[in-house]
Amino acid sequence: MSSARSARRLRVALFAVLAVVLVAAGAAGGYLARHAPEPKKFSQVSSDDCHTVLLDVPGNVVDRLVPRTHYVNAWQKVTRKKGAYSSMCALGADGKQALLVQVQQRDESAPLSKLGSGEGHGDTRKVPGFENGWSSDDSAAVAVPCTKGKKDGKGGDDGNTALHVQVRALAKQGQDVRKDVVAVLKKAVSTNHTLACYAAPMEDGSAYD
Repeated sequence: MSSARSARRLRVALFAVLAVVLVAAGAAGGYLARHAPEPKKFSQVSSDDCHTVLLDVPGNVVDRLVPRTHYVNAWQKVTRKKGAYSSMCALGADGKQALLVQVQQRDESAPLSKLGSGEGHGDTRKVPGFENGWSSDDSAAVAVPCTKGKKDGKGGDDGNTALHVQVRALAKQGQDVRKDVVAVLKKAVSTNHTLACYAAPMEDGSAYD
């Protein structure tokens, strides 16, 4: 009987301690929830906005495309090589991809990517000012003439290239998003077209992050 009563008292004591711990944990959790830092605009958290790819893009445009966040992920890579310029920028919010900008110098006959258009992306429309391009509710892409190759001796051009630029908003969608995506696209075309099509490329290629 004595051992049974001792065991029962021990269980009661353990349950009492557990109850105190749970109450304390709940109180701490509630405090942290009430005092957790609020997510901020991208521009308030980081100044790293892929300067090469997004040069001259207004900060408030990026703020609208990237959700408010506690921390950001920003990654860019630029490769300068004769006839094969490429540039990429990826921005993330709290570990999730939010904005992707891709620039690639390709053969003039290469088809323009349709990724981000079609079902689930709203109406596909022309991009004003560009002959070859499209926009959706979360993406846009254009192809613009870049460099002329050498004459092939048969009356045509050999090795002509075009610059393909694509912008994708991976966290938001809608008509306002379309406008901002197109705004980013036009700035990316302006910046990268100069670098790819007029600036002297590295003959052996160079890349930097």
